[in-house]
Amino acid sequence: MFENYSIWDKLRETDKPIFLYGTGNGGDKIINALEARGGRLTGVFASDGFVRDRHFRGYKVRSYSDVVDEYGDDIIVLLAFGTTLPSVRKFIEFLDSKHELIIPDVPLYGGDVFDYEYFSSRMSELNSARELLCDDRSKAIFDDAVNFRLTGKLKYLLNICSFSDALLEFWNEGEINSVLDGGAFKGDTSADFAETLLPKNIYAVEADPRTYKKLCDYADSETRSFVTPINAALWDADVEIEYVSSASRGSGESGANKRAKVTTIPALTIDSILKEKTVDIIKLDIEGAEHMALDGALTTLAHSSPNMIVSLYHRTDDLFSLIKKIHKLLPTHKLYLRRVDCIPLWDLNLYAVKTK
Repeated sequence: MFENYSIWDKLRETDKPIFLYGTGNGGDKIINALEARGGRLTGVFASDGFVRDRHFRGYKVRSYSDVVDEYGDDIIVLLAFGTTLPSVRKFIEFLDSKHELIIPDVPLYGGDVFDYEYFSSRMSELNSARELLCDDRSKAIFDDAVNFRLTGKLKYLLNICSFSDALLEFWNEGEINSVLDGGAFKGDTSADFAETLLPKNIYAVEADPRTYKKLCDYADSETRSFVTPINAALWDADVEIEYVSSASRGSGESGANKRAKVTTIPALTIDSILKEKTVDIIKLDIEGAEHMALDGALTTLAHSSPNMIVSLYHRTDDLFSLIKKIHKLLPTHKLYLRRVDCIPLWDLNLYAVKTK
């Protein structure tokens, strides 16, 4: 069921040249994890045409063609960024066919690196969470998630569907009257809810102040559902918190991205936002604060028993801890996994579906 090795052991022991493809915060995390486990890079490259005269972590950033000209095809390539763009995916698939491509999984917002020691120590918790899933596809996606984190192989990222298709799989048009969209961004998922399920009301909650302005523009233009934009982080208490605004995905709480800006924003509980209003679906994709948001929704969960869509990829333990927490809070709901097309293992969602 699960692979019996970790990429970090492989990278420490290999004689092949190891090159990082990409830089930024993801590259920092990969280099840190690699060096902590006794491995070392040979160099760093960028796509041809995107090379500037610069260095990253002491390595000169070279072009892909230059690296292949010097070292040939028998190299290991570590992918250091995420993408949903078809053109970029095509080049990543090319790298996978020509070299040994590894996509290291490093925590976005906290937790240990998923190496073999971590995997072995959490085996019981992983298996117990897997057994809570209700269909073979969910269990296959769970296995793929574990095996991807162990091996970094692209083949474990192929069991995918669109967010809209997942909504239609679990709920029918007209069943859903109200949605709380936590982590609404610019309105992307709210638009999917409006298009597929036609809810009357959508409470669209977005923490980033600049993104919130674009969410308001979307809300003004949406005619299929009444969208209420809310500029706040979802939390376990009504407070103010520091927020790393406009950081790249994966910069985490440290604000390591140099372009990131730390601002103070309101944090609200789901209970205080809804004030005992009934809600049919709660979606949480909120940069590692999912556990806290659930702790701030206990009254809502008790009286509404809503369907839920919860992201499982921000923190290392989320893959099992959030599954078990949702099951404890909503023990009669059926639990499924579905994942949207993305490299690496992002946009992995748990669907908790209310039994009829």
